[in-house]
Amino acid sequence: MRLTRRSLAAYGQIALPLSIADLPLVIYLTAFYGTDLGVSLQDMAWVLLVARLADFIIDPLIGIASDRSTRWSLGRRKAWVLLGIPLKMVGIYMIFFAAPGVGPLYLLGWLMLLYLGWTMIQIPYGAWGAELSTDYVERTRITGWRTMFAFVGIMVATLAPLITGGGAGAPQGLTPVMQGLGLWALVLFPISGVLIWLFVPDRQPRGAHRGTGWLEGIRIAMRNGPFMRILAATTIGRIGSAINTTVVLWFFIHALALGEKAGLPVIVYLLAAVLGVPLWVWAGAKFSKHNALIVAVLSSITAFACLLLVSKGDANMAMLVMAIAGLGGGAAATLGLSICADVIDLDELRARRSRAGLLVAFWNMGGKLADALGGFIALTILAAAGFDATSFANPPEAVEALVFTYIWMPWPFFLIAVLLLWRFPIGADRQARIRRMIERRAARAAAA
Repeated sequence: MRLTRRSLAAYGQIALPLSIADLPLVIYLTAFYGTDLGVSLQDMAWVLLVARLADFIIDPLIGIASDRSTRWSLGRRKAWVLLGIPLKMVGIYMIFFAAPGVGPLYLLGWLMLLYLGWTMIQIPYGAWGAELSTDYVERTRITGWRTMFAFVGIMVATLAPLITGGGAGAPQGLTPVMQGLGLWALVLFPISGVLIWLFVPDRQPRGAHRGTGWLEGIRIAMRNGPFMRILAATTIGRIGSAINTTVVLWFFIHALALGEKAGLPVIVYLLAAVLGVPLWVWAGAKFSKHNALIVAVLSSITAFACLLLVSKGDANMAMLVMAIAGLGGGAAATLGLSICADVIDLDELRARRSRAGLLVAFWNMGGKLADALGGFIALTILAAAGFDATSFANPPEAVEALVFTYIWMPWPFFLIAVLLLWRFPIGADRQARIRRMIERRAARAAAA
């Protein structure tokens, strides 16, 4: 089924407030709490690790619950998304509008609530996207629209320092940026909820639906070889990305000495990532999704290494390098989620029912584990090297540790991800055969 542009836009647009709220958690959170609010790097490392690992219990439960919610008149995926929005909004207010003097326990408690709201939205939302279409190429259109809205939100978040007057390296710090982004997210979330409620269909599963237990869910995921392979590839690759993004602002402030221009290379990177989304939608259809994703990863990490050639204070060259790196930045979100939808089809064929929510829950667990480990690794290295986020007079060894963490530490994780993606077993032809078998079986059941 080919979706209308209205449905595609209504489905994708909630990624706009999600990314406005989520990008600060990835890029600004450590700098905001470490520099503006004075929380130690080692305390933040443990907070981020514990907050993410707590979701290992919550995520599968919400995935299973969203799969079972077949009697909800509003729609089993749609209802969970709408329930998660208020929790997300409370967490945003408490985290983004925090005052100086808050400690690690404050950060931990409200982060866990924010992540709970995120999970209640993201898992059903991802499963919903996998169920909107059964076509190999159409799924990339769905994730492409979602990714474009997400990167528009990311652009808003990265341009916020220019609008609010704060930012990395600015005298006002990141407080105006965090509060401005928090306000925008709080305004946009209710609007997005109304649009997704009115204009996006929520497909109910065919036939009876038998509940899945938590332990059975683990066995389901483990038996799906292609799913475990793409899950491992994206999780390991995302550890590298999390290491990179945790320290990105500090790299441009302290290692390249860009001062108040430190946010500009990040803005350029994200703009290039937005412009690159149509390229990866086309490349995924033309050359297969996993091959296009391999090219994107290798091109990006090569470009990041070129930052070693950039002189201190040279913002123009830094922006050029980040533009090249950013072209591959949209590929993982666009193609990775589309591949996930394809391997969910294989599970539906074998299980004779849809368990998209459960498998998307495991997908999100992998992402959260990666974010937790990547942030923990990056902050622990900097803390051990004596890096001080509040000082502009760090010793050379601390700055060298920052450069190593930002550029070289992610490489092993990216290369392992590439090896796992090599010769991935599900392409367009096999996915089409799987869908034909599912549809034939459904037709026979309906006839009987």
